[in-house]
Amino acid sequence: MSTGFSAEIFAQKLSKLNIAQQSIETLSHWCIFHHRCCQEVVDIWNKDFHSAPQERKISLLYLANDIMQNSKKDGMRYIHEFLKVIAAALDDLFTNGDDFGRNVVKRLVDIWEDRKLFGTQGQLLKEEYTRKFKELKSKKPGGELVEKVISSYKHMLRAPVDEAKLMRECNSALSFVDNLNKEYGNSYLGSSNGYSFVEELKEQHSILRNTIEQFKMSESLRATLVSDLKEALHEQEFKTELVRHQLRQLRSDIGKLMTSARSSE
Repeated sequence: MSTGFSAEIFAQKLSKLNIAQQSIETLSHWCIFHHRCCQEVVDIWNKDFHSAPQERKISLLYLANDIMQNSKKDGMRYIHEFLKVIAAALDDLFTNGDDFGRNVVKRLVDIWEDRKLFGTQGQLLKEEYTRKFKELKSKKPGGELVEKVISSYKHMLRAPVDEAKLMRECNSALSFVDNLNKEYGNSYLGSSNGYSFVEELKEQHSILRNTIEQFKMSESLRATLVSDLKEALHEQEFKTELVRHQLRQLRSDIGKLMTSARSSE
């Protein structure tokens, strides 16, 4: 099954990777096909990751996530190999990236813990980054809020998620599955074409699963923007009340001075 694998070919494919879901899935399927070479795949991935800019690091993490989640039917070898390097990769993006990059780290750590991908190691990762996010939030000065909002808004606009298109694809897949069930039902499973029926169902299930993942990414981006906007709004409301209090105090002091001046005349 490893026939045809080439480190050079993989490096070329990796260089063309982008954050679009189709790009990630296509390369993920290729890597899973060559799962017997998982150690070499992960080694090349790791070297590329640590020399890449932030946007590319995010694409590479999404690729690793897709490979790990979809290769489990072929065993745990990819998960074991990525587990050796994933902590350092997450720390790299968290430490050197911006808020968007750090939120990608949080999102992936939450997914892996929710699906128990790494067992107890996944729980430790989640606890570590929960602590890191709390520490980071306590250290950030309020002056960075405007930059946070702008960064979140830009990332949301640049995200390769067409929600209307995703909804059409989702509805199409649901309709396709519904029609299959109505037309053939359980009787089709025992026929000579039962295998193709099952394969069609698997394909539509894959479409639905990937659609949900993309909707989750869109939701995460929008939730981050809303959170940053609320934080900025809260800060401005506090400062507005502070200015109003100072203004009232100033007017009161001026009034007292004017009264005192008139009394002295």
